[in-house]
Amino acid sequence: MSLEEGVRAAVHDLATSAPVPVDLAGAARVRGRKIRRRRRAGMAAAAMALVAVAVTPYAIGKRHEAQPAPVGPTPVPSVATTASVRQTAAAKDWAKAPLRLPGGAIMTALTRRDVGAEKSPARTLQSGNVVLDRATGRYVALRGDYYTVWGAPKVNQGVVSDGGNGLGILHADGGIRWVRIGYTLEPQWSPDGTRLLVSTLQGYAVIDAATGRVTRHAVPGAMAACPDECLFTWLPDGKRVAIARRDLTAAQSEAAADTIREVTVYDSATAKVVRTLPVPGVPISGAAWSPDGRRVLVQAAELGGRGRRLVDTTTGKIIKEIPYENARFLAGGQILGLSDELATLYDADGTVVEVMTLPRDFKYRVVSAS
Repeated sequence: MSLEEGVRAAVHDLATSAPVPVDLAGAARVRGRKIRRRRRAGMAAAAMALVAVAVTPYAIGKRHEAQPAPVGPTPVPSVATTASVRQTAAAKDWAKAPLRLPGGAIMTALTRRDVGAEKSPARTLQSGNVVLDRATGRYVALRGDYYTVWGAPKVNQGVVSDGGNGLGILHADGGIRWVRIGYTLEPQWSPDGTRLLVSTLQGYAVIDAATGRVTRHAVPGAMAACPDECLFTWLPDGKRVAIARRDLTAAQSEAAADTIREVTVYDSATAKVVRTLPVPGVPISGAAWSPDGRRVLVQAAELGGRGRRLVDTTTGKIIKEIPYENARFLAGGQILGLSDELATLYDADGTVVEVMTLPRDFKYRVVSAS
């Protein structure tokens, strides 16, 4: 059996045993459309109340959001391999040291997929919410039953959600600072790991991770043209943010994703428009942009939320399909795609360089990396 045949057989075996997950992309689209309907209904007063912030040093009770119905098994991405593609495997004793992923990335967190389940939550390294303790270089299981965990790229351990409007910033020493803020979709860590970007019903807000101080920015122009997934993302310099703009001439439908023609870039400190890019899609959450800003990973709604597209930011040309929902640019300009079973490294043009098999412990969990 050739190397390619072996990999294909392994991928087939993995696909047939894949778990039934929560459709995270579907949930985001549903939430985005609900936000749009609330905006249309004129709930401005309620929206303003949502962004009131109160910072407390202790954990608060968890409030579960409604869960989307489970979908079919998550397909293991089909990776076209050749003899030049490296085949590797992650360390089985992964919890004892920072787990190095392809491209020099480090795993920063694992978050459970079964959030909101009625059964008692798991709080172990093998099945619970896990973060990298930067002080010890080991992974620790979080004791709180948090809704979601997003690992921090630097400085801090991560940020957790209580399932409502609360975000808990996990500091390097394991302490947690709760910030109450009305946010939509998921928070975005700044490249230096010191700030969080959250999308709100009025625009965006930036949270200082050390102090919990929140700076809010109303961007009515962006909100008026906001697509279903109304999400601001950081650019690599940590000084600018971007959001997709839907085509206002195209008809909207609750059954289909909005048509995107461009992405608007703002100065994060002033909320002033810097430039507009001909990008035909919504930049994905977390490290969507290449280090030089010339390429961006966008959502591909017609692919069922499972895939991403690599797009040239100057021409808007689609360069390659990346068959991972969880994908990100790395500091060196490569792209890392992650499932709960595989980590695949692509070069800047979307060509596969390395495929790593992840520990079996990762099944049913989402991997954060930086």
